[in-house]
Formats: sequence, structure tokens, C-alpha cells
Amino acid sequence: MLVFNTLFMAVVLWLFHLTRKAAGDLFGYLGLVCYWLAFEYIHLNWDLSWPWLNLGNGFAMIPEWIQWYEYTGAFGGALWIWLFNLAIFFALFYQGTIKQPEKRWLSFVVALVVVPGVGSYLIGAYHEESKESVEVVVTQPNIDPYTEKFIGSDNFIPYRQQVEKFISISQQKLTAETSFLLWPETAIDNVFNEDRLESYPILDTIAGLENLYPNLSLLSGITSYQQYLNVDKATPTARYREDLGYYDVFNAALFMNESGIKKTYHKSKLVPGVEILPYPKVFNFLTEWIFDLGGTAGSLGRQKDRTVFFNEKGVGIAPAICYESIYGEFMAEFIRNGAHYIFIITNDGWWGNTPGHRQHLHYATMRAIETRRSIARSANTGVSAFIDQKGNISQATQYWEPAVISADLNENKELTFYVTYGDYLARTSLWLSVFIMLAAIVKKRMKR
Repeated sequence: MLVFNTLFMAVVLWLFHLTRKAAGDLFGYLGLVCYWLAFEYIHLNWDLSWPWLNLGNGFAMIPEWIQWYEYTGAFGGALWIWLFNLAIFFALFYQGTIKQPEKRWLSFVVALVVVPGVGSYLIGAYHEESKESVEVVVTQPNIDPYTEKFIGSDNFIPYRQQVEKFISISQQKLTAETSFLLWPETAIDNVFNEDRLESYPILDTIAGLENLYPNLSLLSGITSYQQYLNVDKATPTARYREDLGYYDVFNAALFMNESGIKKTYHKSKLVPGVEILPYPKVFNFLTEWIFDLGGTAGSLGRQKDRTVFFNEKGVGIAPAICYESIYGEFMAEFIRNGAHYIFIITNDGWWGNTPGHRQHLHYATMRAIETRRSIARSANTGVSAFIDQKGNISQATQYWEPAVISADLNENKELTFYVTYGDYLARTSLWLSVFIMLAAIVKKRMKR
């Protein structure tokens, strides 16, 4: 993570240096901005993706500054940072000095503070949430992922006992009006065959909750697998076992609606090295050797489309699993597919007591602003919370403490500009980067 991220960032600066040297300052500094946004866009969409440090994420803890993300997404924040810093550089160091700064650039600096600030205030002030709402209950069971959660760990808690704990905690807040209940990522890690979900007694136990609360739908993390009886349909991440044939294992979300109908969604943004070997079609021959070094048992499967779950009243939810919630355009696809809410299930105990689990929480505030969707967040441990459509966090739980929280979340069916057009700033920068590099090559040849 550290080596590759810094390498990629260094490549951006190297390209800026080459472009400025070949084509002059105008193309150089324009290229610097475009190259950076293009790099961040690529970093969101390839198998080595680790966009934790993308510049637009830096405003996640001050949502009142970035209400205009509903038009630009997080790339608007990255562009803002670059323009602000370049304006200061041009004012003080390019042709002016600290004693005699370039006034036109100082004016630009002031405008870059005032215009987005005032715009954000006005956008936030005029946004009103719908009065239609649903009652949501979120659990935080606080089971240690290193020592208690998974089979083979030192103090493993049997899956049935874990489920009984989930049910007991949930019933502290469930009412006859509750529409949705959230359990965290990999809440039930007993590996389920997706073609036989109706045959597992442990799922029947969970379904008993719906007999007590007839309006209730459940979203829970599970681990599942899918067999490929036709070898030609096996994916690049599929494994092989003599008794199963080819099959994929998924970090999945299980949805059970009021009638007990079970559906699954497969986590699609996987953590490189932990959940997937990048580009399995190319490097599949390395899988056995690499994962024998102490990683997972192999690459997890994933799916192409964003599945939205609907209860019987037609309320749609986006089942974001952990890492997926830091991808703006990815989450926007759920909204285009009909999601009225975003529900995040995660297991932030892996971070330990570091800033990681707090950053992960705050990154969700940007998704709330970009999509103008209310968010419920269930963490096995970390911080569970509710987030309104302006990115304000409420009822945040304490780290490493079991908890259950409940809230009425307001619905939204409208599509924001960002949801409609996605990361258009980044895509534009990607194409401009190509033209700028071509211009630099032509100018260099003309000089010769």
C-alpha cells in the first residue's frame, strides 16, 4: 500500500516535469492538475485500487464545506485543492514574491475560498429532506475479528451463539414499526451455498424475527459460495475442489424481506491482496503460492452489477459492503438502479484502535452528500451511526463497545447531478491528459 501509492503519485509528478520541460508552463501546470485527477480516477477503477488518500476525501470531516459535492463528487474537492495551491504558488513564487505578491492571483485565492464556501452554505440551507421515512435499527455486536469471529481463531464463538447474540441485541430496539434491521459485514461467516439458502436451520432461526416483527426486512453480511456446473461459466477467481468442482466464494450481503424471501449481493470492490489477487486472468498461476504466504484462501468472487434490494412496500436499499463505501461513482450506480437509502455493513475491527475506522465512517458523509441519500451504518465494531442527506452524523457508537441504535431515516427518490453524470470531472481530465501529452510530444519535436 505504501510503496505502490507513493510510486503512482511520483509518476504523476514525473509526467508533470516532462510535460513542462517539453511544452512550457501552461501545458505543464494544466497537465499537473489533469494528470492527478486522471491518476485518482484510474486508482478508483483498477484492481490495485486503494483510493483512501484521494485528495477530495480530505474534506470528509467538514461536510458543511462541501455541499456542492452533489454536483461534482469528491473530484470537485481534489480540483479545488489543486487550484487553491497553484493560485498561492503563482501569487507568491512564480513571478511575484512574498513581499510583493501578484495581486490578481491573490484575488483568485480569495475567490476560491469565498465562492465555494458561500455556495456550500446556500446549497445546504435550501436542501430539504422528504417527510417520508422508515424506521431502521442498526446493531454493533462487537465480536473481535482476530480472536472470536472466525472459525480457527483462539476464542472462536460458535456461529449459532453469534446469531443468538445478534438477535438479543436487536430486540432491544426493534418495534412493530421497524422496517429494516442491519447486521454487520460477515455477521454470519458459516459458508452458505447460495442455491440452497432455504435449507439452513440457522437462517430459519433468523427468519423467526420476521414472525415477531411483520414489517421487518433484514440486511446481514454472510460468506457464501456458488458452484459452476458448467466449466465454461467458471470465473477467473473460481477455485476447484473435487467434491464441489469449480466454485466462487463471496463476501456477500444477505437480504430477507418481510415474506422471508432471501437474496444476495456480492461485494464487488475487493481489497487488493487481502480479498483478491489483482488481475486474476493474468496472475492466476501465482494464486496458490501467494496466498500460501498467509493471506486468504484465494481470491473472492465479485459481480458486475449493483443489486438494489426492495421490501414489499417498494423501498429500495443499496447494500454497500465495507470498502465499497469510499467509491463515489460506484455507489451512484446503486442510486440509479433505484436505491432510496444507503445501508453500509462493515467490520472495522480489522483497523484496531487507529484512525482507520474513524476515517472510514467519515468517508460515508461524502456519499450522503453526493447522492442526497440517508445512510445507516452497521459496524461489527468501529463506529455505527446514522448520516443524514447533508452528511451530518448522529448516534455514533463508541469504539469496541456492543451497541444497538434506532432512527427514522428520511427517504429520497430524486437523482442528483452527480448521480446522473458520475465522475465527469475525472473522465474529462483523463482525455485532456492524453491531448496534453500529445501536445508535449509535438512541441518537443518542433523544438528539435
